[in-house]
Amino acid sequence: MTIWIVLGAITLLLAGFILWPILQSNRAAKANEAADAATASELDDGSPEDELSRDLAVYRDQLSEIDRDIERGVLSAEQADAARTEVQRRILAADQRIKRQQSGETREQTSASAPIRAIAAGFIVLFIAGGFGLYLDLGSPEMRDRPIASRTDEINAVRMAQDANQDRQSVLNRAVSDLSQKLLENPDDIRAWELLGASLMALGRPEEAQTAFLETVKRSGRDGDYLAMYAESLVRSSNGQINATARGVLREAAETDSTDPRIQFYLGLADAQEGNVVAAVDRWIALANGAPADAPWLPMVVGRINEAALAQGIDIEGRLNLAERAPGPSQEDIAAAQQMTAEEQQEMVMSMVNGLAARLDEDPNDPDGWARLMQAYMVLGQEDDARAAYEKAGEVFADQPGLVARFDSLAREIGISAN
Repeated sequence: MTIWIVLGAITLLLAGFILWPILQSNRAAKANEAADAATASELDDGSPEDELSRDLAVYRDQLSEIDRDIERGVLSAEQADAARTEVQRRILAADQRIKRQQSGETREQTSASAPIRAIAAGFIVLFIAGGFGLYLDLGSPEMRDRPIASRTDEINAVRMAQDANQDRQSVLNRAVSDLSQKLLENPDDIRAWELLGASLMALGRPEEAQTAFLETVKRSGRDGDYLAMYAESLVRSSNGQINATARGVLREAAETDSTDPRIQFYLGLADAQEGNVVAAVDRWIALANGAPADAPWLPMVVGRINEAALAQGIDIEGRLNLAERAPGPSQEDIAAAQQMTAEEQQEMVMSMVNGLAARLDEDPNDPDGWARLMQAYMVLGQEDDARAAYEKAGEVFADQPGLVARFDSLAREIGISAN
């Protein structure tokens, strides 16, 4: 509450500092106008305004007449002084009226500026009131301050992540250069073509990766796995759209003995883009039911199934058989978990995730473990930790472009945003 009082007092002082000169200016202008009107009323002797100059000449003649009356003995010295004083007062009054008439245009401009000052004052008050309203809607006065000194670890972590990303980019660029040189010497090396394509995909250059994967397709006798890689590069180049070329490649791959999950996933995506969402859901359910329990891409496919079913009103109850295949807790464990409070359940989940993270710290050579850790953090809503796990996995497997490409694909699928 103290902070509100302090901020309110500062705001009122600032408003007063801004509005005081404007209000004083208005009051001064009104006072001057009133004084001018009173003086004009007092000094007005009924003569038209265009006869002011003539009046001055008459007053000067009266002064001369007073002198002549003294010489003739008509007026005494005291009477003459009184008469001169009255005439001089009239002369000064007439002179002031002439000056006010000449400055009348200036006063009119000043009066005309009064509404402008009032509008300006109104805008200032509106601005201050709007600021209060906006702060009440968006502000968080209870939020604790976060000075730079207290965020040293966070800042260092961001810098380390940026450095790690730059190192990863350097490794991938170096791999592309080395593989390109190697393929100039031995263009029949299918594995080198595959690694080149994977490195280019990890660098976000799918158009260039198409050439490398097309070489693998040709030199392998159109192997289904390489057809799947080539199709993915086509899809990525088209911003996720399945064009006619990609659809043809995927259908050809589906006729091979390849079990690459990209084939059925992208064919389902092609069905959805053509408006046949039911066929897409059927294809994705079959893909999910036949997947290993720890497949890193499985949560993404299940998420797509649920989203499509919800959007189109498709009944999928009982069609996903994930619980029957996936290793999980016993009935006793489930019963015990049901007796826990929400906080205790959260602590149990966090302990499992932290245990996985600790194991990967000791033995990081587990790509599936890193993939599960990334997914677990995203499920818990801890995107920063998920991003850190993704970047760490990229460092550990920086010399394996295929795995780096896999982590990149998973990060996009589960929604890990780039820094």
